[in-house]
Amino acid sequence: MDMTLLKANLLGGMNAYIIELGDEDILEPWLMCGVPDGCTEEELMEIAEDDEEFRRIVKEFAKLI
Repeated sequence: MDMTLLKANLLGGMNAYIIELGDEDILEPWLMCGVPDGCTEEELMEIAEDDEEFRRIVKEFAKLI
């Protein structure tokens, strides 16, 4: 499996997890610093291609969870 596709899938999964929590104290900072609200698959792929941005979002996810 292509590493970029794998990373995009991880981003999508993290995003779905945060949204499913339904906790506004977590959701608001996530939408500001994580995956953008309404992010498309194409946008997830763009983020996944940028190693620095991907790492930043993963760190944000870890901090919020």
